[in-house]
Amino acid sequence: MTKLEDYLKRKGFTIVIEGQRERILMDNYEFFIENLTIFLPIPLPTGRESLDDLIGMGIRYARASRISQGLGAPLEYKLDNATIYIIKKFQNREDLENSIIKALEGIESLRYFL
Repeated sequence: MTKLEDYLKRKGFTIVIEGQRERILMDNYEFFIENLTIFLPIPLPTGRESLDDLIGMGIRYARASRISQGLGAPLEYKLDNATIYIIKKFQNREDLENSIIKALEGIESLRYFL
């Protein structure tokens, strides 16, 4: 078990490995890792959402925003249909795992607030 897998398990989160993609499941938010790159999705409103949908989108936006702050610059962005991906690339697995753990620690206060 990697350091990241151990950390996620202790926090009650899940990691699902699907070939080259690792999905990190955190309650009602998930992001993924591919080829030493983290992708944080942020849904965009389409105008067809209910109030509950918009609240859920706001929570996902807040989590992605807080995680990306913890990951630090430089960040890239990609628009894919009704989703913006915040992208952070790493040179090695150790830096990636340490950065995710640090960023997730930083959202604990936000998690309980929301």
